Amino acid sequence: MATSATARVGSLHPDDWIRAAQARLAGQGVESVRVEVLARDLGVSKGSFYWHFRDRGELLDSLLVRWEDSELDWLNRDDGASAATRWARFLERTASPKRMRMEIALRAWARGDEGVATRVAAIEKRKARLIEDVLRDIGFAETAAESWSEVALLICLGWLDLATRDKQFQFASRSLGDLLSEFILAASGGSSAPNR
Repeated sequence: MATSATARVGSLHPDDWIRAAQARLAGQGVESVRVEVLARDLGVSKGSFYWHFRDRGELLDSLLVRWEDSELDWLNRDDGASAATRWARFLERTASPKRMRMEIALRAWARGDEGVATRVAAIEKRKARLIEDVLRDIGFAETAAESWSEVALLICLGWLDLATRDKQFQFASRSLGDLLSEFILAASGGSSAPNR
């Protein structure tokens, strides 16, 4: 007869470990993503981790792949949606408090790991292209759309950076989504939009 601990080990999947690792990363940083801590979070023995992953490094890589796949899935979505719809999706996803915690943790991790930094930078470039596409669709010239998209991305990164250093900033009266929307309205205002 299987014990409850044995049944629990058998019912866990790699996704369970990845989700637990994501929660730890978003909540307390990459240093907290340790096998023994995750096992305790999942209510299993540390040894059961090795049924699914060779080591912590493989788990961390799987976590990054999952994040990249999720980001690319929505960034590459081409369903013919209007510029307004694509912008609304971008704001919803970018300004989500749950996602912001993960983005903050990823960038903190990237500061100390060149491989992670490279992967995060690739996603940031893709986000800039999405913004650029939206701006072109609402009438910006190609060079202006590229310039303004870089500024919009820098606003996002600056917001995340400040949020990592000042916990009270995360509760500011204006959300990142509000700030980005105001930025796009100002950028499209005519005289302030270079080469528009």
